[in-house]
Amino acid sequence: MNRWILFLLIYAGCVASMPTQLDVNQCDRYASELVFLQNNSNLTGSEQARITRLLERVAHYCQSPSDIGHISAKTHARQPVYGIGQFKDPTVYQQWQAFFQKPIICHHGEQNFQSAVKCAEQVAVQRQAFEAQLAKKSRQNEHNRRTQIIAATPIISESVASVNTIDPAEYKTHHSPTLDINQEPEHFARFGFWLSIVLCGYVLIELGKRAFNHTSSASYKTKKRGFRRTYDALSSKLDKKKYIIVPRSMSPLLQELDIDGVVLSPFGIFTCVCIHHEGDIEANISGEMWHVSKEGSSQFFLNPLNASKIRASKLADCIGASCGVRHIVVFNNGVRFYPGRPANCFDNSQVAIEVMRYTQCIFSYEQLRYFEQGLYAASHGLSQSRQTAS
Repeated sequence: MNRWILFLLIYAGCVASMPTQLDVNQCDRYASELVFLQNNSNLTGSEQARITRLLERVAHYCQSPSDIGHISAKTHARQPVYGIGQFKDPTVYQQWQAFFQKPIICHHGEQNFQSAVKCAEQVAVQRQAFEAQLAKKSRQNEHNRRTQIIAATPIISESVASVNTIDPAEYKTHHSPTLDINQEPEHFARFGFWLSIVLCGYVLIELGKRAFNHTSSASYKTKKRGFRRTYDALSSKLDKKKYIIVPRSMSPLLQELDIDGVVLSPFGIFTCVCIHHEGDIEANISGEMWHVSKEGSSQFFLNPLNASKIRASKLADCIGASCGVRHIVVFNNGVRFYPGRPANCFDNSQVAIEVMRYTQCIFSYEQLRYFEQGLYAASHGLSQSRQTAS
C-alpha cells in the first residue's frame, strides 16, 4: 500500500513539473510577433519586456506544440472580426474580407496597450485604402453608366409612334376634363370662400362707418367764426353818420374780450357775438347747454347768452360806459329756435333792425369818440377779474 502511495506521489510530481504545451497556432502567433518586434529598430522598454516574455513562452510552452485540426465554434465567436461595424452592406463586407490582410501584431489572447494601438493603426490604414479603392470603383461605374446612356440610340416604341399620329383636336375632344358641378370642393377651398365673405363684410362695414362719420363730422364741422356777414348787413342799413361799426380785427380790446364786433351810436353800444351753429336749436335760457340738430345729427354747445352778457359788462367797465351797453347774439340765416327765439338772439338779417329799434339818445358824440379811442387802444391790461368768459 505504501508503495502505491509513493508511486502516485512521484507520478503527480512529474506531471506537475511538466509545463503545459501550447498548440501550433499559438506558437506560430508568438513567433510571428517576436519576429516583428525584433525587426523594429526603435524599441521601448515595454516592447523589450514583451520580447523577453515571448522568448520565455516559446522556450517553455512550445517545445512540443500540440496539433489541433479545427477550432471550436466558441473560439471562433471570441475572435475579433475587423470591419463588421463599418461595412453593413454584405457585398461590400465580402470585398473587405477579401482585401483585408490581418497584421502580424494583431494576435489573439493577451495583448498589451502598445501592441493593441499598433494593431488598430494598421487596420485603419488598410480600411482607408479599401475605402479609396471602393470610391474609385464607384466613380468608374457611374461614368460608364452615363457613357452608355449618352451613346445609346433612342428607341421609339409602337405606343409612342401611335401617339404621334393622333390629331390634336381629336385628342382635346376625347381627353378634355369635364367639370362636375355637384363635386364637393376641397376643405381649403371652402375655407377660402368663407374667409373672403368675412373680409368683404368687414370692408363694407368699415366703409359704412367711414361714410357715416364723414357725414357726421361734416355736419359738426366748425365753420370759421367771422363778423363779415353781420358787418355787411349793418353797413348796408345803418347810417354811417350816426353809427360806428368796429370789427374785432381793428380793436385789441375786442380780441381780448372775444367779442366779434361793436356798434357805437348815440342810442347805445351794441356788442355782437357770432355763433356758427345752424339748424334747429333747442334754447334753454336757464340752462348751461343748448342743443342743435341738423339732418339727423345733433350737438350740444354752451349757452351763448351767458358769455355774451359777461363780455358786454366787461367791455363797459373797460371803456367807462356806465349804461347803454347791450349784448346781441348773432346766428346765421335759417336758424330755427325751439320752443321760441330767446331775447337778444337774432340772425344776420335782423341785427340792423334790432339796432335801429333804439332811438332815444344816451351818449353825445364826444362820448362816442372817447369810447372809440378806448376800443382802438393797444392794450388795456385786463386784470384777473376781467378775463374773458367762454
